[in-house]
Amino acid sequence: MYEVNQLNCFYDQKKVLNDVSFSVKKGEFLTILGPNGSGKTTLLKAMTGFLQPVSGTVKLQGKALIQLSPEEIARKIALVSQDVRIKFPFTCLEVVMMGRNPFQGCKKSNKEDIAIVHEAMEATETLKFANTLITEISMGERQRVILARALAQTPEVLFLDEAFSAMDVCYSIKSLNLLKRLVKEKNMTIVSVMHDLNMADTYSDTVLALNKGKIMRWGTAEKVMNPSFIHSLFKINVKKIGERGLAVLPQL
Repeated sequence: MYEVNQLNCFYDQKKVLNDVSFSVKKGEFLTILGPNGSGKTTLLKAMTGFLQPVSGTVKLQGKALIQLSPEEIARKIALVSQDVRIKFPFTCLEVVMMGRNPFQGCKKSNKEDIAIVHEAMEATETLKFANTLITEISMGERQRVILARALAQTPEVLFLDEAFSAMDVCYSIKSLNLLKRLVKEKNMTIVSVMHDLNMADTYSDTVLALNKGKIMRWGTAEKVMNPSFIHSLFKINVKKIGERGLAVLPQL
């Protein structure tokens, strides 16, 4: 689905990503981990077309991302960011309906668009907010509405940048369960940045660990999410909980 080859990105003449190369398979749930400032968000921006790399290539389904129009990209990928500040008083239904824009052009919403939006809001438990202004709900509820908007795009690849940071643990788990189901049933590809080690270990098929702009390890969750490596990456002590899941130990 995605091929990233020798990617180098700079901010203000400072190198943020250094020769990053990896691939993402269709129907895979990939989590990107790393300390603050390791280049996680920069990598997502390069993979979604928001940032032009200085060198290296990003290919989506075999085509260089730079060769695709914004409309073509929007029909294939969607992004949910942790920043959900929306100043304009749209209703939540109007916000989710924006996810259909790449397919509508100047046309009005049809029955298919309305059905897709309804399904996305129902799946994220945001249908009850349909006529509520998005400026009048909590940050966690907004994140769920933005997730619904992304799902309304019917993307082949869904990017998540700390997309559950404002949600309570209940809705974080519900959202991840929903996404794992979409991976299984619709072969959707997920690329997620998250800091919760337990959720990363539990829900990911593969994990890519970044530090100082370089890939430290990339492979199955079982290969990457082991206590000794996590200690070397984050300088914290963790222990395994059963087959999948990590618990952070008191740092005494």
